[in-house]
Amino acid sequence: MRRDPSNLDKQIEVKELFLFGLVYFSLSLISLRDKLLLTSAWFDGTLASNHALLMQFNYTNNEQSRLLQFLIPELFHRLLGLGIEDAYILQRWLFIFLAFVFFHVYLRKWFSPVASFAGVLFLAAVLPLANLNDLQESAPLLLLTFLAGLAAIRDDNAPALIAIFVIGGLNNETMLALPLVYLLYNYKSSRISDLLTLFRNTAVTSLPLIIIVGIIRFINQDHPALVDLWQLPDNLNGILRQLYNLDLLHLHRADFLYLCFIFGVFWIYAFIGYRELPLFLKRTSLVVPLFILVHVVAGYITEVRLMLPLSGIIIPMALCFLFPSECQQELPKITNSTGE
Repeated sequence: MRRDPSNLDKQIEVKELFLFGLVYFSLSLISLRDKLLLTSAWFDGTLASNHALLMQFNYTNNEQSRLLQFLIPELFHRLLGLGIEDAYILQRWLFIFLAFVFFHVYLRKWFSPVASFAGVLFLAAVLPLANLNDLQESAPLLLLTFLAGLAAIRDDNAPALIAIFVIGGLNNETMLALPLVYLLYNYKSSRISDLLTLFRNTAVTSLPLIIIVGIIRFINQDHPALVDLWQLPDNLNGILRQLYNLDLLHLHRADFLYLCFIFGVFWIYAFIGYRELPLFLKRTSLVVPLFILVHVVAGYITEVRLMLPLSGIIIPMALCFLFPSECQQELPKITNSTGE
């Protein structure tokens, strides 16, 4: 009996995701173990205490404004009967695993399964550098929603993008970088009519995200900030001091330089072949300098997890340099047997 080609394509896709998904499941467990090993605050009562304050809406910003960071573990706690620490473990493990799987699917737009696998492996390899003794547990879901937002913009999927903006806005304000990605990617010309259409579409699509973040921040405006919003002098002084006292055998201690280490030479590879990049990556790469600048000005740059949302931009750009024959301007959907 002749097999339906469309069904064969679907079986290949499911097989691919299953085989690689097993690897990503193990990698997410390794990442979790590394995080828990470094984070003494997870089990010494700090996490449970912070969670109680968050549930009473009596904690500091920006953590109090990142609702899903503590509401999802609370849901796991109530539905599954998990302890608070275990509920947060499930949250991190789940979202890192899903981020790995989705990153593979995201990269398949341009690359073969093998090159896509390499991209996910690189992401998994750099994650340990982002793990510190902190409790910034909106980061795993942020990584997933940021990647999903990039994919929805690239694929012109407005309903999915709005849904992602709603979820992402409830979790972390870093999602506010994505409307700029939408704007840059959908730019057509400098004609007034095109610009008006572009700004209108950007505003309409981004409105749920802006409203959600705005309302949450307005409600929590009286909560003291966890850190000052002006970190530029400290970050620059730290970078210059560690560059001046550079010790090659102790680079692992140069935490102000982790900004360079997190993607390493991929920062350079990403821009070497800029002219040959797919249009989406060309346009989104324009966000990278501004993204870095905002975090150098307003964040602790030693907390290099801040750069992880750029994985969906920097890693595929670098892969296009490393595997130029694999980097396609556009690939058909895996399940589409017609080639359209």
